[in-house]
Amino acid sequence: MTSRRRPSDGAVSVLAVAVALVLVMATVALIEVGAAVRGKHAAAAAADLAALAASRAVEAGEDGCAAAREVARRNGAEVVTCRLDAAVATVTAEVRAPRWWSWGWRSRQSARAAPSSYVDPGS
Repeated sequence: MTSRRRPSDGAVSVLAVAVALVLVMATVALIEVGAAVRGKHAAAAAADLAALAASRAVEAGEDGCAAAREVARRNGAEVVTCRLDAAVATVTAEVRAPRWWSWGWRSRQSARAAPSSYVDPGS
């Protein structure tokens, strides 16, 4: 009994490897997108908290930008810009995602905060 090879022999194996490769690439892409979204949210939260800290520090007679830098650092971010107009603080924070292969995501978000007395004169 002789075995004859048909041209389609092994085609399913090649197709299975191709599908597996596409699934791995899609998974890596989703992980990267997730890291970018997480970085954006982390930067926004750090900027919000840093701006609030800066505004409160200025009201207490302290250095607002130093307070903003410390709060941003505790939240895994870095203050890129800090501007104080009286007790109104405008802060831009940046978060760097862990590096995958040769690139890493960066996300910058800005926030502004003012004391409640600016909004509600009765307080």
